Amino acid sequence: MHILFVCQGNVNRSQMAATIMRALRPDIEVVSAGVMAENAGDMVSDVSEKGIEVMKELGYDMSHNKISQLEPQMVDAAERVILMGELPESAAPDYLKNSPKLETWDVPDPGYGHITHAAARDMILEKVKDLAERVGHEHK
Repeated sequence: MHILFVCQGNVNRSQMAATIMRALRPDIEVVSAGVMAENAGDMVSDVSEKGIEVMKELGYDMSHNKISQLEPQMVDAAERVILMGELPESAAPDYLKNSPKLETWDVPDPGYGHITHAAARDMILEKVKDLAERVGHEHK
């Protein structure tokens, strides 16, 4: 099983989801990326400090994670692609939005202040726990 978590900049939500999934299911290959990660490099080059802080509160360490730009081969290689929230229409590449593997989770971006980092983490934690259980049942 290979799961790809995607968000806009790969600095918060997809990083949180990937970190939690790796902890819950070390048997699954997990990757995260952002559709605009290379553009995010102008503003940030690493995972969000606030994201790292709120994840640490629950015992998850994402301080060594690096941001990655989404590429078509990442979607091709994954068996499931999880988009963490809506993207600006111009930011969503066709290979992502047209993928039959795509599942979208409604998790607001804490980077824009629509939700706290802790609230986003808690939403993601519940969704990842559910996904970890679902993929477990599929492969038994």
